[in-house]
Amino acid sequence: MKVFSLSYKFLTLMSLFVTIYSVLDEGNIFLPMTSNFTLEHSQSKLNQKNYYTIGLKVGTPGEEYQVQLDTSTSTSWIPSTQCKNCKLARRMYDEEDSRTSSPTSHHIEIEDEDGNVEGYQTSDNIKLGDYKLKQYGFVQVTKVADDFKDHYQGKLGLGYKSHYLKDEEFNFLEKLKKNNLIAKKIFTINAINDKSGMLFIGDVPGKEYHTFCNVTEDTEQFDDLYKESWICELSHIGLFDIKKGISDRIKSYDRIEHTTPVSFDSAYDFISVPISEKEEIEAILKGAGLKCTENKENPYKKNTEDKTKLRNIVREEEITITCETNIDELNKKNLALSFVLQGHAYSLPLNSLFVPGKKKNEMKMLIKYIDSKDAIWTLGYPFMNQFLMIFNMEENHVGIKKLKKTSLPIVTINAKDWSNYNLKEDSSTASSAFRIIGYIIILLVVMAISFFAYKAIRKVSIDDKRKNTQIEGIIF
Repeated sequence: MKVFSLSYKFLTLMSLFVTIYSVLDEGNIFLPMTSNFTLEHSQSKLNQKNYYTIGLKVGTPGEEYQVQLDTSTSTSWIPSTQCKNCKLARRMYDEEDSRTSSPTSHHIEIEDEDGNVEGYQTSDNIKLGDYKLKQYGFVQVTKVADDFKDHYQGKLGLGYKSHYLKDEEFNFLEKLKKNNLIAKKIFTINAINDKSGMLFIGDVPGKEYHTFCNVTEDTEQFDDLYKESWICELSHIGLFDIKKGISDRIKSYDRIEHTTPVSFDSAYDFISVPISEKEEIEAILKGAGLKCTENKENPYKKNTEDKTKLRNIVREEEITITCETNIDELNKKNLALSFVLQGHAYSLPLNSLFVPGKKKNEMKMLIKYIDSKDAIWTLGYPFMNQFLMIFNMEENHVGIKKLKKTSLPIVTINAKDWSNYNLKEDSSTASSAFRIIGYIIILLVVMAISFFAYKAIRKVSIDDKRKNTQIEGIIF
């Protein structure tokens, strides 16, 4: 029994060692996210948005805010008690209630797709999961635009560059790395389902991903809305028949033949298309056999005669799309919309791009046009919900990995000409096999070590028993 007990303890220690090593090797801290999943068919009238939120504790002793994760901005903000029109905020920041608050008189105005905000630069201690950051810089908001329709409890900025708060101390990843809290400036958003997800910080879960797009580092060429964003280049879009295979084009319609900037925005619930690319989407809808209508909306129509600097925003008009169809009809079509980013095609089933409209047999498309010369493509929730998104500041790229729930493969395009391309499925499946083999080898090594350790312990125990027997014999 003693030998068995020693072996059991040894195996337990070995298992503990392997577990600790795996955790340290991954370098991740996993933080659960909740999703505010409220589209037009939702009962919520506050805002019709798809986005993720996470608990952030601010100040000392500290209050917790359920802030929105936003990859389109590097500037974090929370509503202040000084805000006169933040009535829908459940909790507001009071600098006098925090022993570690360091407010300044530096006034900041932030342009946001769903309403601008303004306030004052402030630093205070924050806590996110196990991360404790001293004097993290954010904006305590004292005013929101009259038509503000975004998340009122604030934002955690996870953007690529700092523009409004230009000091790198106020970039979340930079601050974590500088304080030696993470080994790598990487975070990953994993949309588990429509209600929850996980935020990984410091490394990549599973580490392996094979497709990515390089981030445009010169963001000063874009409007303020996009200066802090993770921006890549989109080269092609296409419509495919899932049953025939992703490599079969349905129509030989015109497609984007130039690279165009595209932003990844975790706080945006649509895929937005510049009005200049409208013909591409119309061709796709025609290829899908859908009868659709456009609905023009001006989200800033209130008080337009009193348009202040706060309203100096690129988006003057949105054009939403509704189609005469239903979910059963969309499922029967077996069609997918594909985006090509740096030689890789990422496909979204057509049925994932619609939600029920206001009328029977009417569906609202999660794609809208932005009528502005300064607008760029934005891949929001409908795209990011289908893939594991890796935002890698170390390598200056955005990695995109296929999830188990994603029905279509990521494919590699070898030819530049879209009409004569050769498609090969991404090698992530093969890599997964290699990873499994690696795990099996590690397990066999651990078992071998355990076996020899068991034999060594058993031998020592037998030798001790013999010695004790000899000693007892001498005594007697």
